[in-house]
Amino acid sequence: MDLFDPNAVRDPITIDSQITFADPNLVQEAKDLHARLQHITQKGIAFGQQEAIFGGLDFYEYNSLESDFSLAAGDYPAIIGFDLEGWERWDTSIPIERFLSRWESAIKNAHNNGSIITISWHASNPLSGGDAFDRTKVVGEMLEGGSVRSRFLRYLEDIAFFLNELKDENGRPIPVLFRPWHEMNGDFFYWGEGLRTNEEFKQLYRDTVTILSETYNVHNALYVYSPNIVTNAAEYMKNYPGDDYVDMLGIDLYDFRNGNFLNDAIRNLDIVENIAREKNMLFALTETGIENVPQSNWWTDNLYRAIRSSSITYVMIWRNARKDHFFGPYEGHPSEEDFRTFVSKDVILLNSDIQTE
Repeated sequence: MDLFDPNAVRDPITIDSQITFADPNLVQEAKDLHARLQHITQKGIAFGQQEAIFGGLDFYEYNSLESDFSLAAGDYPAIIGFDLEGWERWDTSIPIERFLSRWESAIKNAHNNGSIITISWHASNPLSGGDAFDRTKVVGEMLEGGSVRSRFLRYLEDIAFFLNELKDENGRPIPVLFRPWHEMNGDFFYWGEGLRTNEEFKQLYRDTVTILSETYNVHNALYVYSPNIVTNAAEYMKNYPGDDYVDMLGIDLYDFRNGNFLNDAIRNLDIVENIAREKNMLFALTETGIENVPQSNWWTDNLYRAIRSSSITYVMIWRNARKDHFFGPYEGHPSEEDFRTFVSKDVILLNSDIQTE
C-alpha cells in the first residue's frame, strides 16, 4: 500500500514559550539558533548535505564554499554536516593547528555564509582502539566506575576543546546541532543494539551532555537524538535519555533500493512528528539519501514525495566521498536536472532562503 497522499498538507510544528534546553547555561547564540529553526520550520524545510564544502568529487578548493551541492543547486546548502571522527585521537605531541585547520575553517566559513551547522561523532572504540564500527563491547565500561571511564572522559575533553574553539570573526560562539551516539538502534556501531543495555545507552548519552556542559563548559550545542529507521514509537523511545538531555529529535533513514523508501520515510516521519508534538520539540530527517543516486528522478519521485507534507525542520543527505560512494549529484550526473527541480520546490529551502530568518 502506497502511503503517499498527494492531498496531504504540511502543518508545521509551533513551539510554545515554555521551552527548556538540555544545557541550562546555553549561550544566547544557540538559543537564537533554536529560534531560527522554529521560524524556518514555519516557512519550509531547510535542505543540505554532509561536508558540502571544500569542493567536490572532481575538484578540491581549500577554504572555498563551493561544492558539488552548490554547483548543482545554484545555491549553498541551508544546513551543512560535519563529523568529529578521529578528533578524540588527537595526540598532544602534534600541533593542534593540524587538527583544527580543516574542520574549524570549514565550519566558520559555512557559519559566516549563513548555513546551519550540525555535527555528528563517529567516536573510536575506547577499549579496542578501533573505529565506530568496531563492535567490541565497551559502553558499560565507559560509565562511572568502568575500566575505560578515564579514556572516555579524555574523549569528551578533546571534543569540548574543539566545540569551544568554534567562534566567529567577532569572537562569538558558533552554535551547532550536536548529534552524538546516533543510529543507536542499529547493530553496526559499538553503542548499538546487542552491545549494551538500553539503560547503559541512556546513561552514556546523559553523561555526554552533562560532562560537556558542566565539566568542560560547552554551551554552544543543541543536542539531537536520532535513531535509525524504526517500526513504531516504542522502538524510537526505548533508548531515549529523557527530555532534560535532548533539544531536538531526528531520524536517519536511507533508500536501500528495495522499493520501501517512500513508505518507510512517510511512516517514520509521522511517528517522530507525533512524538515531537507531544514533547514540544522540533524534529528533522537528520540523514538520508541513496548511494550513487542510480535513479535520475529520485529527488522528485522519492525524496520530495516523502517529505513534502512533513513538518520536519530540515533534511540532510550524506556526503560525496568518492565516485563509488556519493549521495548528491555532481556536474554531469544524470540526476542533476531532477535535483535542480527538487530544490526549486517552494517548501525546499536553501541557504539564500533562510537568510532573513
